[in-house]
Amino acid sequence: MTSAPIPDNELERIMNLADFDLDYTSQQDSFKDLAKLAAKVAGTEISLVNLIDTYTQWTISHHGLEIDQMPREDSVCQHTIMGDEGFEIKDLALDDRFKEKFYVVDDPNLRYYYGVPLKTDGINLGALCVLDNQERQITPEKAELLKIIADEIVNRLKGIKVISNLRSRLKEANEDKKKVAHDIRGPLGGIVGLARIISEQGHDNEIEEVLDFVNMIHKSGHSILELADEILSNNEPKPLKGDEFNLSLFKDKLEKLYQPQARTKNINFSVIISPDEAGTPFSKNKLLQIIGNLISNAMKFTPPKVR
Repeated sequence: MTSAPIPDNELERIMNLADFDLDYTSQQDSFKDLAKLAAKVAGTEISLVNLIDTYTQWTISHHGLEIDQMPREDSVCQHTIMGDEGFEIKDLALDDRFKEKFYVVDDPNLRYYYGVPLKTDGINLGALCVLDNQERQITPEKAELLKIIADEIVNRLKGIKVISNLRSRLKEANEDKKKVAHDIRGPLGGIVGLARIISEQGHDNEIEEVLDFVNMIHKSGHSILELADEILSNNEPKPLKGDEFNLSLFKDKLEKLYQPQARTKNINFSVIISPDEAGTPFSKNKLLQIIGNLISNAMKFTPPKVR
């Protein structure tokens, strides 16, 4: 078996991909028009938008072939991300690296492949590829158009990341607003209460008692000023939070993503959660990629069931 190719900047590449914090299963609508356009430009039946993490190739959008993921070691796009230009295989069935792969031997019996790297900041996150069950010809003009489509895919990925970050900041700002309102309510309530006491009982209190009240008002007012200074001086943004999951949704995502891989290897895979905690929300914060990598690695080294 030929060993899988690994880019020299693999760690940086994986970290860059993880920084997008994508839910791979929810991006189909974001790229389906570009996937279809790529197939039309190339004259192929199939086009895929693939992102490649440590163990898995995720198809975030597809045209002409229903597929969500496959092991990275089975993909052709793992070779595309090794370079900066288009990668072409005229006949997959004649290439020792791919001739025994399931997509060549079985339906859809693929033969032709052409892939373009999805590059951001000099790092290849994955590939836009076009495929067919018969040989096609990619002219220089078509290759340039596919590169333009790949660049637009990357631009949309960056846009999704920016929007996600803005939503996180907005959510954080709303949480800070609630916290500020809560923190200010206490000191202000104290000031109002002490002022009322002075107003109602001022003639009956000795000057020392009045001074004590004034001193307490001063302390309450000072605490508000300290809070204001803290807010004004806190110009550095806090670490951003991702979208929330709950255990029930997280379980469904993991089972949808990895059951096909488990069935391929003929191994059991299930996710068990506590029913009492199923609706408890928690920050996603790259958890899908982290747990996914652990699951993929575990499946890779788990022997199949004995029939």
